[in-house]
Amino acid sequence: MRFAEPMLRNTARALRRQWWRLRQAVDRAPFDEHFYLAAYSDVAAAVEEGRVSTAYQHFHESGASEGRLAFGSLEPDLEEMLLMAPTTAMVYLELTSRCNLRCVYCPVSQPGYVGADLVLANFDRFVEVMHARRVQIVVMNGHGESSIVKDWDAIADRLADEGFRLHITTNLAKRLTASEVSALSRFDMILVSVDTVDASLLAELRRGANLDTILRNLEAVIGHAARRHRDPEIAVSCVVSDRSALGIAALVDTLLAVGVRKFRFGDLVEYPAVDGAMTVRHVSTLSADELADARAQFRHALDAIGARGAIVNVDPPVAAILERIGETRLEVDVRTPDTATKIVRFDRPLALETRDCLDPWRIAFVHASGEVRPCCFYEETLGQLDAEPLPDIVNGARFRELRRGLLSGELSRSCASCNARSLIGIDLLRAKVEEYVEYEANRTADAPR
Repeated sequence: MRFAEPMLRNTARALRRQWWRLRQAVDRAPFDEHFYLAAYSDVAAAVEEGRVSTAYQHFHESGASEGRLAFGSLEPDLEEMLLMAPTTAMVYLELTSRCNLRCVYCPVSQPGYVGADLVLANFDRFVEVMHARRVQIVVMNGHGESSIVKDWDAIADRLADEGFRLHITTNLAKRLTASEVSALSRFDMILVSVDTVDASLLAELRRGANLDTILRNLEAVIGHAARRHRDPEIAVSCVVSDRSALGIAALVDTLLAVGVRKFRFGDLVEYPAVDGAMTVRHVSTLSADELADARAQFRHALDAIGARGAIVNVDPPVAAILERIGETRLEVDVRTPDTATKIVRFDRPLALETRDCLDPWRIAFVHASGEVRPCCFYEETLGQLDAEPLPDIVNGARFRELRRGLLSGELSRSCASCNARSLIGIDLLRAKVEEYVEYEANRTADAPR
């Protein structure tokens, strides 16, 4: 082993030369104290506590050898910026996951389902957080019916007084009080869940619903809003199934006549049949003759909506079947996220495709349990309000990873099998995100403090 000694001497000489060159580089390097303290919080703490005299002393004595930078830019690179949400434009507050109806296609009707009410330990503080996040819209609903929560109308009035624009999805199935009508008249958008104007079919599909009650409530809200010189957007959400598809034309004609100006046709997610209740199936299970009839009715509905200058949103699987838009390549995903198995039909992304979705950048969905997710369809929890503040959640690791997946096309299961968002090229979504992030960053910078 006599060869080892010269080798060690050579290594030592090389290390000494390397150390000398490093010291010379340190002595000559420009030094930015502001950058150094901002980049290295441990050094800033050491200086503040007097353990190190100056930032430069730290860099000169140990920082350089540790590989720390003497100067540079504090600006994050573009890739990291695109994973962040400068603001939260919309917050969903699920006041409750309980409901006064038992729709046959809803998980609320499944055995073992347990609802809950949202508890915010400090509501005033949460309002302050929403202002700080530059929230514009508060959506006062989730999977339950907000109007069955005690004092929900007072909560709505408080949020409206704070300057938030209010949206809600409601079944309007109970007789509204004067206070509730007044509160609803302050909303910017009211989305009413109605699948058909066939009163007997509605009662079977949405057990507990009464068409006359819904229409009377709608008339009262529209009238009260008009007296306050307000014009809320009245919209309707229809779950398209084998039962409701053959009455779509009548639904649209009737509701256009009472002032509805926006329609959403949602795709049915199938749950196990409920004992003693009507069975509903996906619209794709219709016979050839029934499907031809449904398509004709849907064309009539779209023409009528267009003629009134109203707006329509159609879930991609419904459009693929009833409008025959593009090649139909629907696949089936069977999942058991909660208490019951559900079947979702979706259009699988191809190479270089992703979901056309900005929700993880725009939305925080606060469930009645306190869980935070990016939308009402996403099944994984990305944060818990009683453990982390909202700003930390929406820009935390799990939200950023979700955004990274959308930008790369490496989608989570919930996103890959989503039936509510269409497909788009990865490059096109990236361009949308860049534009959105830049706009929101500027909006935050320009807003008064």
